[in-house]
Amino acid sequence: MTTPVKRITMSKPFCALAGVGPYALAKAGEVYEDMAVRGRRIVSRMSREAAQEFEETAHELEDLSRSARQQERQERERETVGTATGRSRTTTTRA
Repeated sequence: MTTPVKRITMSKPFCALAGVGPYALAKAGEVYEDMAVRGRRIVSRMSREAAQEFEETAHELEDLSRSARQQERQERERETVGTATGRSRTTTTRA
């Protein structure tokens, strides 16, 4: 029975009728502060997670860029090796 009574006595209408407006304001202030603290924690956590995700994506892009540059370098080397090993035809002229 204490829970229903406590619930009634802690309600805003009861506090207003009982003339405990300052108590209700204090309680509302506590609730507001509690929600503000929770909100800051959530924003902080989400910011941290977003920063980590951004950093991971940046590393992945860096790795992709490095592999693409290596692949281009290898293709250029193959092209230069292919033209350098090709036989050139020499002709001799008789006078």
